[in-house]
Amino acid sequence: MRSRIFNVMQYENHPETGEHLIDEEVIIKALEHKSIKKWAYICHDEDVYSEKDEEDDAKHIQGQKKPPHWHIVMQCSTAVEPTVIAKWLNIKENFVDVPKGVGAFLDCVQYLTHEGDKQQGLGKRLYEDERVKANFKFREELDKRTENRLKYGRDLDPKDQMRHNVMFNGWTLSQCVKADRITYMSDFEKLRKCRLDYIQNRAEAPALRINYYIEGLGGMGKNVASRALARVLCPGLEEEECFFEVGGNNVSFDGYDGQPVIIWNDTRAMDLIMKFGRSEAFDIFDSHPTTANHHIKYGSIRLINSINIINGIQPYEEFLNSLAGEYTNKDGMEFKSEDKGQTYRRFPIILCLREDDFDVLLNKGVANGTREYNQYIATKHMQGSFQKLIKHLEGDAKTQIEEKMLKPVIEATVKVRECEKEKISDPSQIPEEFLHYGEPIEFKRENNPPF
Repeated sequence: MRSRIFNVMQYENHPETGEHLIDEEVIIKALEHKSIKKWAYICHDEDVYSEKDEEDDAKHIQGQKKPPHWHIVMQCSTAVEPTVIAKWLNIKENFVDVPKGVGAFLDCVQYLTHEGDKQQGLGKRLYEDERVKANFKFREELDKRTENRLKYGRDLDPKDQMRHNVMFNGWTLSQCVKADRITYMSDFEKLRKCRLDYIQNRAEAPALRINYYIEGLGGMGKNVASRALARVLCPGLEEEECFFEVGGNNVSFDGYDGQPVIIWNDTRAMDLIMKFGRSEAFDIFDSHPTTANHHIKYGSIRLINSINIINGIQPYEEFLNSLAGEYTNKDGMEFKSEDKGQTYRRFPIILCLREDDFDVLLNKGVANGTREYNQYIATKHMQGSFQKLIKHLEGDAKTQIEEKMLKPVIEATVKVRECEKEKISDPSQIPEEFLHYGEPIEFKRENNPPF
């Protein structure tokens, strides 16, 4: 009968004939097979016969030491026949047991130390964790299972455990793939729904969202610069966990997995307005995000990104002015222009790419805490081409130059974050300027308005 979980017990030497049966060298060689995903084993060389052992077999005298024997537990990535396991270990098939039920693998692992209540009730020798050889952190998994039993009253099978981690602990789908490809593969659709539920209902919205606009003609490396900026802003994350890309009028959030950065490739202002309408577009790029939902296939999603990076061929002033300007939607409805300051302040940092150099601009109003949102300060004029960079460098060499080129952008980002004062929730910390809010003001007679 094919199975993924196996439990083996074999004496090192035959108790009666003395024939050598197995040793650690054989076990290690067998466990090298790639289809074995997890394994743990131990040599029980300090067990003694119990009263029950003597009752079952008079030759097993209570208190006498048992011959050394090995316990081996393994979990395969795919189901195999017990005969295969027996062949790998060079033992008879009847020594290969196929455990059943949820938690069977960890049940067998727990037996290796004799720590279970049943084994201790029989007076079995308690083996130290250090005696167990394993290719995974078995103690952490046993402790986690104990925690689950206390919390939920039962074991969680791999699917339930992964669903719980996604829905309540914020695991991304990428994390699921890394943790257990087989479980992810067999439960992808459900995990995707769990992830959407987490993003929709439990994920925290960022306190501050910063938007960047990268302008440049075709071939200037705007997409390359956008990805490089995302990586530099979120160090330590792999690309699939770092950023999510959309583009142009084909904007879709299907597949968004809660990445902290959304990159909008080759996007014009009118693309955004036609897709979302100005009100929703303003919400997507609001510096202080709301809990608004945005359309995806068969539903909606809440964006929890803290960074938007838009790149396009429109000069930044044209892009920002168009986003606030007059327009007619696809239904023929006309909309008047808005205050341009609303778009300018939403994009505090601009990169202007050229053939061999680029500028970094910082919004004056945001930087100085004034109302001068329609102006930008040129902070740096930098040498470098992102397009040439991607053609000639890779790996650590590329990363090093990207970080050097984008250092002034990081400095501008720090400046923007510093300008955003942290909100106060503790009533005892309310600043003096707010303490008289809500109190009536006495009018002077000459200024008394008519009623």
